[in-house]
Amino acid sequence: MDTDKWNKKELVPIAALLLFIALVLILCAVSAGREADAQQSVSALREETQTGTQSTSAAPQEETQTGMQSAAPVSEREIGSGPAASDKAVQSGTEAAAEKTEAEMLAEMMDYWSKGNVEAVEDLSGLSRYRAMSAALGDPSHFFYYGERNEEGKPEGCGIAVYGEDQYYYGEWENGVRSGEGSWLKMYDYSDSDTGSDRTLISHSYTGSWQNDLPNGEGHEQYGLDIAQAEEGSRYLQNVMGKFRDGLYDGRMYLMTEDAGGNVQEWYGNASQGVFETFDGRDQEGRVPICQDAKDADSHLWIRPLDNLNLGIAELRAAHGE
Repeated sequence: MDTDKWNKKELVPIAALLLFIALVLILCAVSAGREADAQQSVSALREETQTGTQSTSAAPQEETQTGMQSAAPVSEREIGSGPAASDKAVQSGTEAAAEKTEAEMLAEMMDYWSKGNVEAVEDLSGLSRYRAMSAALGDPSHFFYYGERNEEGKPEGCGIAVYGEDQYYYGEWENGVRSGEGSWLKMYDYSDSDTGSDRTLISHSYTGSWQNDLPNGEGHEQYGLDIAQAEEGSRYLQNVMGKFRDGLYDGRMYLMTEDAGGNVQEWYGNASQGVFETFDGRDQEGRVPICQDAKDADSHLWIRPLDNLNLGIAELRAAHGE
């Protein structure tokens, strides 16, 4: 009886020891399983990262095949290589707070322009992020481009570009230059400290035929005016329609002018490489008559002889080195 009791007492610690060993083995097995799962997760993550990297590196090649790209062939500056416009943008008013790249901004403007919504294009150009994008280029001989390109990577087909000094172009390209049908727009921005500029001028544009990066062929030049800012007695060119040659008036031209009183007049004149034919006569200030009033052949526009030279779209010719 005492021996049985002793045997039972001896079995208790042995059973406890066996139970402890079993628990240790179970815990080890669980730990090993978790470590294996962790290793599998790490391997999967590495594979996913490598796949994502390969996909990312392949994206530009796919974009190249489609022909829609961003570039700056003239300035040798690819979009994104210069100061980002969004870095300089001062978000205020109704301007979108989200930052956008140069390519995204040009794509946004291109969408409106392709639909003929020039008013929206002008509104976009006035946003600080668009002005900063243009300012990053310095002068109108450099540009950021978004659109179709040829096999050599030069703009060809349909595309849009922003230039320095708040200038834009949307239309056809050939071998890296504006060629075909397209529209050019320049916006005028005046700071509070600018007291010397004529604030009557809001915008300057040209729509028509292009060749060799300049207006060549039939086209329409237009000035956006805030006539309320005009000085008394002043007159402004509002529209010019006709034929252009390397950015100069060349042929039978139709003009519209508007004076400080809001009076609009229509005129016709003949030009040759930026010089209008003159009529007989000279006024007391030495000016000569060049264009006839569309409603009164005896009424003319008058100009100083030395000013009757290289008449056309001066800003485009200057950017082209003309």
